[in-house]
Amino acid sequence: SMTSRFFLFLMCLLAPVIASPKAFNLIESNASIYLLGDLSTGLIISEKNPSRDINSTSLTKLMTLYLIFDAVKNGILNAQGKIKVSRTAATTRGVRMFLNEGDSVKIEDLLKGVVIYGANDAALALVEEIAGTEAQFIVAMNQKAKVLGLSQLRFTDAIGESPNMSPTSASDLYQLAASIILDHAPSYALFKLNQHEWQGITQYSSNSLLGRDSYNDGLMVSRSASGGTIGIISSVRDGRRVLLVIADNSSKGQFASKAQDLLNQAFKKFTTVHIAEPNTPIAQLTVGHGVNEVLDIGSTDKISVTIPRERKNEIEVVIESVQPLIAPIKYGDVVAKLTVKLKTDTIQTSELVALKRIRRAGVMVRGWKRLKSLTLHLLEFMKNN
Repeated sequence: SMTSRFFLFLMCLLAPVIASPKAFNLIESNASIYLLGDLSTGLIISEKNPSRDINSTSLTKLMTLYLIFDAVKNGILNAQGKIKVSRTAATTRGVRMFLNEGDSVKIEDLLKGVVIYGANDAALALVEEIAGTEAQFIVAMNQKAKVLGLSQLRFTDAIGESPNMSPTSASDLYQLAASIILDHAPSYALFKLNQHEWQGITQYSSNSLLGRDSYNDGLMVSRSASGGTIGIISSVRDGRRVLLVIADNSSKGQFASKAQDLLNQAFKKFTTVHIAEPNTPIAQLTVGHGVNEVLDIGSTDKISVTIPRERKNEIEVVIESVQPLIAPIKYGDVVAKLTVKLKTDTIQTSELVALKRIRRAGVMVRGWKRLKSLTLHLLEFMKNN
């Protein structure tokens, strides 16, 4: 229809470009390892050595937190409830909240202790409350790793203190951190807290990026076994959420500067554009043999693209529909495809579906439409002659 063609033409004029991460190199950094992406659209903006081995306790901590957040979400843990601390939890090694055996501690305090400064005794208290024992919890960690597409990982403890811990990579850390942010938004908000006081002792977040930029709101910075620093940093500005995993051997000050620079470049050099909202008409198609002749189509998901700001005018957005489109059509039937192109390269494709049901017209109705059409043609012919 004319409306549909006009809409597509308008989109081609207004919608900026999305490009694949290999199509341009706009990010500059001398960090040894990093992976930088936009979680709003799933685009990996830039990467350097993302698969190289990293020795880090962060992966174990993140997986334990993911399962703890699962328990909060599913009502197994109530933040206002209390847990009695076992001897095993109270005497665990590493960073501690200084819990004593027999203490009855609010779950909210334990959550803050684990998230803000990685307290192992608090983590183990929560682990035992959820699974009974650390061993049972480890089984759940390895099962969840498979579900999240990290089946190559093998966890041997719940707090990251095992001497048999296998190496990880920036890719693994990125994928797990992204899952926490996207699957557990309410619990993720705890990462923004910079300190926690319990029984007169105040402890602080090791995430040096929190105070550096008010937009940064997680997740953690830790030292690796080899002496380097590993950061898993997320920042949100104007509705765009960027995630960075970075590993480098520089000093604390230089490390924080390199990490912040990468985040700044992601926001400055790229922008995210929303093309379509979920279940909102994006175009109309003509339908044959239906009770209605016009069908609204759209996407069941939000369609967004992350693009280099400097290449806004190179976009082409094309909608191709099933032809001929004949009734009956059910709500949700895939009837078209939206393609985003950068010049000749296809960057993203999305399915478009019918946003309403169109029943097949009866024989008499179809006959009347044809008769009415024929009559109109005859009238037009008589007028012109």
